Amino acid sequence: MRLEQYEIRDRAYGVWHRAPSIRRYLQAAQAESLTMVDLDSVLFTEYDNGAKVPLALVEVARDIGQEKPAGVIQHLAQLADVPAYVALYTPSDAANPANPNWSDIMAFRVKRLWPRPEPGWRVLSPAQWARALVQIRGWQMRRFEVHEAANDDRY
Repeated sequence: MRLEQYEIRDRAYGVWHRAPSIRRYLQAAQAESLTMVDLDSVLFTEYDNGAKVPLALVEVARDIGQEKPAGVIQHLAQLADVPAYVALYTPSDAANPANPNWSDIMAFRVKRLWPRPEPGWRVLSPAQWARALVQIRGWQMRRFEVHEAANDDRY
């Protein structure tokens, strides 16, 4: 196991993606629906509240100008058949209003890893990334909707 690069683990993204903070950019119901679980404090999996179906994998790190290798996340996404992204964030000088102990986020650099890996980075505002997460969730939820077969009432 490698040593921590920094003495204190930055929790800016962990605070930002929680409903009290992200609802600044979304409707309240959308903010509440973006349930995420922290895996190893850097990987977030978005879950549907009811069924607990993994919908997307997002490797998150503080943006220090790095490329951020994420081959393992990309491979897991292929195996699970869910999209995967890298989201690098730039902390703001201002505190997050939902939790003033941590910095707010000023910007994101985002790249899709799977499917159709993107060659370059997209720079998004916090509001744009919040809306993108809602859109990704919607696409994935439609994939997993259960539909009754046409002949279910007869057989």
